[in-house]
Amino acid sequence: MHNPKLTSIAKALLAAGVISTATATAMADEAQPKPQGGIAEVIITAQKIAQPASKTPLALSVLSGEDLKNAGTVDPRALAESLPGVEIAQESGMLQVSIRGVTSLDMTEKGDPSAAFHVDGAYVPRYEAQAAAFFDLDRIEVLRGPQGTLYGRNATAGAINLITNKPTRKLEGKVGVELGNYGTRRYDAVLNVPLGDTWAMRAALNGNKHDTYLLPGPNTIPLESQDDKSARVHLLGKFTPTTSLLLTAERNEIGGGAASPVPITNFFTGTLVGTLPFTAPGRGNHIQNPVYVDRGTDVQRTAAWPFKQDAGSHRDNRADSLRGEFKTSLGATELTYQLAQMKLKLDQLNNGVYFGFPFTTLNVGDSKAISHELRLNSTGDGPLRWVVGAYKFDEDIFRRAAYTTYVTAPFGSFNIVLPFLATLNNKSQAVFGQATYALRPDTRLTVGVRHTKDRKSGYDPLSGEAAVPPATTSSKAYAEDVRFSNTSFKVGVDHDLRDNLMLYANVSTGYKAGGFNAEADTGVYRPETLRSYEAGLKGRFFENNMQLSANVFHYNYKDQQLTVTTCRTNDPSTCHSFTTNAANSTVNGVEIEGKLRVGQDGMLRANWAATDAKFKRYIVSPTIDFSGQKLDRAPTSTIGLGYTHKFSLESGGEIAATIGTRHSTSYYISDPTENIRYRQPSYHKSDASIGYESAAGNWNVQLFVKNIEDMVKIESRVPGSFFISDPRTYGIRAAYNF
Repeated sequence: MHNPKLTSIAKALLAAGVISTATATAMADEAQPKPQGGIAEVIITAQKIAQPASKTPLALSVLSGEDLKNAGTVDPRALAESLPGVEIAQESGMLQVSIRGVTSLDMTEKGDPSAAFHVDGAYVPRYEAQAAAFFDLDRIEVLRGPQGTLYGRNATAGAINLITNKPTRKLEGKVGVELGNYGTRRYDAVLNVPLGDTWAMRAALNGNKHDTYLLPGPNTIPLESQDDKSARVHLLGKFTPTTSLLLTAERNEIGGGAASPVPITNFFTGTLVGTLPFTAPGRGNHIQNPVYVDRGTDVQRTAAWPFKQDAGSHRDNRADSLRGEFKTSLGATELTYQLAQMKLKLDQLNNGVYFGFPFTTLNVGDSKAISHELRLNSTGDGPLRWVVGAYKFDEDIFRRAAYTTYVTAPFGSFNIVLPFLATLNNKSQAVFGQATYALRPDTRLTVGVRHTKDRKSGYDPLSGEAAVPPATTSSKAYAEDVRFSNTSFKVGVDHDLRDNLMLYANVSTGYKAGGFNAEADTGVYRPETLRSYEAGLKGRFFENNMQLSANVFHYNYKDQQLTVTTCRTNDPSTCHSFTTNAANSTVNGVEIEGKLRVGQDGMLRANWAATDAKFKRYIVSPTIDFSGQKLDRAPTSTIGLGYTHKFSLESGGEIAATIGTRHSTSYYISDPTENIRYRQPSYHKSDASIGYESAAGNWNVQLFVKNIEDMVKIESRVPGSFFISDPRTYGIRAAYNF
């Protein structure tokens, strides 16, 4: 597909065309018949205060609980199928979120994500815990673009907010079960109980289990699978109409077979490099000049290179969260205080192949993060709306890890072990404020600012090399203590062309904290920053039976943090992963998203994103120059379509049928140090479901199939291997409400 060159003139013309079309549609609204009902307005908290999504002047998508139910979405990776400009992959069992080409590849304990992930306003800092709380949700808010003012550090790509269902004053509950292929067994249960006149409780349970999606090839050990169990309890006290206290306890047990990648040769042919003198033929860490070959799904998901057969495989992780939120009114001002604590216990053994030999990664440890946020915001109807606050975050991390390569040579077998024993601390403090002033009834000016101070410290007496007794530290040991500060801002204006049509334009910045590498003398890297220029429109037409949002944007992305794995020699003991401020980039794009109610019983959803994301300057080495090349995980274009139709039955019951599809152009996953780019070709994948709900609404059943085409794509890379997407899955869900 043609790669669009989005010059400033082209963007302006496109914006003008989209705005003109939407304006003409709005003007025609008066002449159209007035159907009954419409698409319900969604109230969101993306800007720390409650407001309608259609009146929030920034690029965001909202998926309601009903949307998630119709699409059969039960995990975060499936979100990308419904969102423009968003890719969500997995690496070593952890989420890897890319928004408009902005992502983070440092998945270690010293790394930070580029998209801020929150559950009920509480920041989730560790990748391992981000997929766990995906149950009993009211909605999901996905903010695209830097969110430095209200969300702070580590939000250069955007933010994802999971909003759970809260206790109500009604005695009710639900139980549900799902059965599917690959031994899928899922269950969920909810109980909501009023406790007197003041308190109410909501408890939710969830379990997800399935066998491996991979074919074992020569392997007999367990491969990657899922066996998760989760529980959440909310206790909500409403003391007055404006004073409340929400207490939450949540546990997520994350189990099953640990991460298992597949060989790069499942997808590509070419000359294998990155080998040892005694590496078996047909194996290696890289392929020079790789050529994609579609060998079919069965070959693509086969663990064709042998792992360490007696090493085993396990994932026994646990994330425990305690959260509290107190709200009260002080005249025309609302005060909110949020306290959150997350403890993560990690015990995981991953299998892989390195230099063509079996390779294991053992990660054991724990972390504890505590955050505080105090906010004040206006509640009156005057021309000025504002929010101010202070934030504090403190995280302690301990990791014991061992990366072991099991080498077989003509002269015998031996192991190369890289041990780590890291202790780290992250601290962040910030003050922020954002105000919106109505210059006139139809025009508003928004100004926001946030000042952040970060401190990161760490110590590892080993850092990939065993200490030689009587010494207790190695030559690679490091001790670092670094500090950074940043001031992010936002300036925006929005204008109502009419009551249901808003134009907006913003300039905003984002910031991702700097850090250090996990080996002596490998350096400190600076924060990365991103400045975004964005203009768009949001409208609701035809008696709210159609809603539309569209935007164009331009990014200046500086000091981009890029993480690579490289070896000083062909000895695995000299290999390490490190992060540098390697590049400056530009990203231009267009996004359109909409819903259309078709008659009384149909809902059409569509989204389109065009992205031109390129390295402005990226000199990898004196002989390797990536300048002008596309960023990884940034397809030029994605298109999503979905339709749900409901059929009313004479009995009073209802059948709902949903079908959706997404097409993506090609994208790259690269190894810059070897000047290698693996190209995932363009693809499309489709989902469908049909369900029945009883007349009383107390029970329902749904048949579903996901990835009808059985298409498997590469999602992320480690040396020699890829982590891949899920194959075709299908099954049946049933639930009873009481």
